[in-house]
Amino acid sequence: MSGQGPVNPPMVHPGAVAAERVAEVPVRAQDLVIDLHAGQHVQDAICAAVADAGCDAAWVDVAGLVCAPFAYVMPAASPDGARVAWYSDTYRPDGPVRVSVGGISVGRLGQGDFTHCHGLWSFSGGAALGHMLAPDCTVAEPVTLRGVGLCGGRFERLPDGETGFDLFRACAVGEPVRDADAVMMTIRPNMDIVETIEAVAQRHGIRNGVIMGLGSVNGARFSDAPDMPSAITEFIITSGQLTEGAAQIALSAVDMAGDVFSGTVQRGGVPVSITAEIVVRAI
Repeated sequence: MSGQGPVNPPMVHPGAVAAERVAEVPVRAQDLVIDLHAGQHVQDAICAAVADAGCDAAWVDVAGLVCAPFAYVMPAASPDGARVAWYSDTYRPDGPVRVSVGGISVGRLGQGDFTHCHGLWSFSGGAALGHMLAPDCTVAEPVTLRGVGLCGGRFERLPDGETGFDLFRACAVGEPVRDADAVMMTIRPNMDIVETIEAVAQRHGIRNGVIMGLGSVNGARFSDAPDMPSAITEFIITSGQLTEGAAQIALSAVDMAGDVFSGTVQRGGVPVSITAEIVVRAI
């Protein structure tokens, strides 16, 4: 039986702790349907589709995507101790790679497009969960993807003094959105994902909605699976619902050893390790 509260002590990062623990932006959401064709570069094609739809940012479900070539990394120890973690060497599996579960946060880096993608995929001889390097992935088979376009806010990749990483941050774009039906947020280390999502949704008047996102967690307590002790991980939300203000979130996460943990997380038992990028859309 799982315990209560966080599995691990709070994460201590090299920089000063930022006063603001969550960046949140109310946005207007719209459905996206993105047709990808063989030979297209994943990041370029998805970002172009988001821009053509007139959106500032997006969350795109990439389940069903097949790529060759394909590249990804997994969480790893920091090589120099300057940060609490880093990335593994790049994996480039042979043959087509099929994504079974995955999501992409679409945002900006300076004046250019940028994406952040986690997922589960399979290939000849194996399977993995990790961080997809979308600029290095090419569509191998035609596919139709669906997502949520966001207007009035975007994910901006910016240097983060607390963690030492360059991270997406939820930022407002233009005039405040008056008819918002969603909220995008980025959550800082040691904030509980479930509690934070519930609090942010309440502030923006969202009682019922769909929760999407990815990031890293410092261990996790599951209500329907053994606890995940790993402090350095990457996760993807596989199912997320907000019902009468209460969040129920299932996720899959990978640790530095490549072990995958999946389950429904407990409130108060899933603190952010480095960052989390979340979208809640009202229903």
